[in-house]
Amino acid sequence: MLLCIETATKNCSIGLWNGEQMVATLSERGDRFIHGERLHVLIKELLHENNVDFNALRGVCVGKGPGSYTGLRIGVSTAKGVCFAADIPLYSVPTLGCFDVSNCKTPFVISVLDARRDEVYAQVWRLGEGGITPEGPVEAVIITDESWKALQSEMVTILGEGADKIGQFMSQVPESWQLQSNTDPDAKHMGQHLKPLPLAEDVAYFEPYYLKDFVAEKSKKKFF
Repeated sequence: MLLCIETATKNCSIGLWNGEQMVATLSERGDRFIHGERLHVLIKELLHENNVDFNALRGVCVGKGPGSYTGLRIGVSTAKGVCFAADIPLYSVPTLGCFDVSNCKTPFVISVLDARRDEVYAQVWRLGEGGITPEGPVEAVIITDESWKALQSEMVTILGEGADKIGQFMSQVPESWQLQSNTDPDAKHMGQHLKPLPLAEDVAYFEPYYLKDFVAEKSKKKFF
């Protein structure tokens, strides 16, 4: 049994993968990041509700990013802690590939997450009978009328919170594009990357894929 963890956004999600299908999942989404408070609790609840002993886990798979620094660090730290404690392998899959594409009827999907200002983290995927395959690298894209120029005459579904920025920063969204901003990456959709399992990561040295350098925000709290 594989424990799956995806925490790159405000959606804190976990799942249990048995090698053929996702057998159980739990998720919580809040207006703020609740991962530090809830992730370990959710894991305990999921294992208990499905009568899975901690020692029965054969690996952990984590969404590696990009996404929130806070969410990624908590998710990856938790995954590594479980792997060290149980002496089991660590796997990772791209966060931008953890969306539900089952209802997408277009040949292309672009998954997008907010990267602040006029930018999104994005990856283009092609849909086929075998599932989704990447059509290019993960990128930090500044949204303009020239973004994804080669796909502007194609049927495309845009998934993720960053879809709102496309409508905001493009003067005219192509008519053949469908924007679905009310979707989050979730551990329940990791299965599309787990057959076969990816190569195991080095538990000691694995780091999230941040893509961009961290920029600290000035606190809005008044202390004096």
